[in-house]
Amino acid sequence: MNSTLEREKMAESILLFLVIAFVLVLFFKITKIGVLLAFLLSGVLAGPYILDIFKASQLWNFLGEVGIMFLWFNMGLEINIKRLWQMKSNIFGFGATQVLMVVIMFFPILFGLTSWSIMSIIMVSLIFAMSSTSSDLQILAERNELHSNLGRQSFSILLFQDLLSIPLLAMLPVLAGKSVNLGANVIDILVMSVGLIICVIIVGKLLINPFMRMVAKLKSKEALLLAVLLNIILLASILQLIGLPPTLGAFLSGMLLSETIYRHQIKAELNPYSILFLAFFFISLGLGLNVKVLLNNWEIVLIGLFALISIKFFAIYIVARVRDIKSRDAFLIALVLAQGGEFGLLIIQTMKISGIESIPQAHSEILIAIIVLSIMMTPILITIYDCLQRKQILGKSKKKILDKSEKMAESPSVIICGFG
Repeated sequence: MNSTLEREKMAESILLFLVIAFVLVLFFKITKIGVLLAFLLSGVLAGPYILDIFKASQLWNFLGEVGIMFLWFNMGLEINIKRLWQMKSNIFGFGATQVLMVVIMFFPILFGLTSWSIMSIIMVSLIFAMSSTSSDLQILAERNELHSNLGRQSFSILLFQDLLSIPLLAMLPVLAGKSVNLGANVIDILVMSVGLIICVIIVGKLLINPFMRMVAKLKSKEALLLAVLLNIILLASILQLIGLPPTLGAFLSGMLLSETIYRHQIKAELNPYSILFLAFFFISLGLGLNVKVLLNNWEIVLIGLFALISIKFFAIYIVARVRDIKSRDAFLIALVLAQGGEFGLLIIQTMKISGIESIPQAHSEILIAIIVLSIMMTPILITIYDCLQRKQILGKSKKKILDKSEKMAESPSVIICGFG
């Protein structure tokens, strides 16, 4: 009898949760804020601090870890060495300068306001320098700006930020340790990062390409998916054995497969599962958020939100103007990229699951809230900008005239249909 009641209660809880998630997804989709944040908010509402439908149990923690692994794999799959080399001028020029500028501006502020270690302050400053790739690309696509100069410059920054995830992941073992030798730590992280990239290139050419070619001959979607999962689990296990985060293994697995000719097919096959694993990650993140801590520190959250968007906007705008980017494009690039990103949420959650306590738990909750709110604010700020532009408050809204190079970039000479 008790087991029947428990099953009925569980069914009611799941039904209520799905209704909440559906309503939020529908609302966030209509308002164009970002569907992924709907899952996070549904986790917050269903969590122990509000409706108490679910608790952050071992099951949800496990699903969250699976989501984290999948997210890191997807990020690695987006980083292709050849593509990076072709765009090296913009990526390592504009992208690196933007990140450095943001870190230089945030470091003294965090150093003065917190009692964190130097490495923790550097980590958080770098997290703040990262933007939301999924949100930004969606905004640029909706504005039909992906192939414009603005889109290419923004994309180069986002690519550098994705590449920066390698040294940031390599920093996690340092944060977990007791070493205070900053110079040695930096050298270790750089050597480890370069070594991992070289290993990706060598292993990808010698082992992964022949292996994936053999799998492709089977012409089986199931075999392809199992091969991808095997790659992720194998590399995650190897890196965990040598004392590195298993999430770095998932990330490297994505990078390895991005070097094969099957990367497009892998992305196409995994796409239906992407939203599911992303949902697991954001729901578990929401369930674990301590709403009481956030409500008690709402002033800090709002001040942090304003500081993140304004400081990051100013830093990106200055760098863009120094690189001779037109004022209108520089303003929009800074506005689009002035938020935090999923990467920051991912790093903070990875630290929490790995038991790395270099940043106090309450501070982590506040950082997550600031990043989430900044992502939500971006489409709202873009809408306000467009409204002011239409009313000619920010100057005359005139049609953009493309120069010869931009026209050529927007008019492809070859169209490949059906590839992948």
